[in-house]
Amino acid sequence: MRLRQILLCTGLLLVAYLIQVTLLARLPIPGATPDLVVVTIVALALAYGPVTGAVCGFVAGLIISAAPPADGPIGVSALLYLIVGAVTGAVIDPRDRTVPLLSGIVGLAAGGVVLATAAFSALLGSDRVVWSNVPAIALSSVIYAVILAPFVVPLVDYLVRKATVELAVNARSPR
Repeated sequence: MRLRQILLCTGLLLVAYLIQVTLLARLPIPGATPDLVVVTIVALALAYGPVTGAVCGFVAGLIISAAPPADGPIGVSALLYLIVGAVTGAVIDPRDRTVPLLSGIVGLAAGGVVLATAAFSALLGSDRVVWSNVPAIALSSVIYAVILAPFVVPLVDYLVRKATVELAVNARSPR
C-alpha cells in the first residue's frame, strides 16, 4: 500500500467509526445501530480489491475491539471484518457494479457480521447473546446498511479515484 492509500483508508475508517459511535449510536431508531464501518470496509474493498479490503477490515476490527465501548474479546471483530473485506473485494466484478448489486452486497455483509458476531460470542461463552433478538437486529442492520450504501460507496469510490488519478499524474510528471 502506498502512503496516500494508507492515509485515505485509515482516515475513512476513523471517520466512519467516529460517526457511528458519536452520531448514529445516539439516533432514536429501532433495532441495531447502523454499521457505517462495515459499509466503509465494503466500499474500500470494492475500490481497491480483496487484499486491501482485508487489511482495512482487520484494522477497523482492531479499532472497534480496542476503543471504548469495547465489550468483547479483542480480535473477533478484526477477524470478521477481515473476512468481509476479502470476500466483498473478490466477489464482484469491477465491470458489474450496479446500485442494487452493491446495496445487496453491503446488506449481506452487515447482516453476516451481526450473525457471525452473535455466533462467535456464544461460542466463546458470552451470556449476553439473546438469540430471540438476533434476527431483528440482523434485519435492521441490513436495512440501515442498504440505506447507507448509495451514499457511502460512491463517495469512497470518488475519493479513491481522486487519490489514484493524482498519483498517476504525479508519476508521469518529470522530477
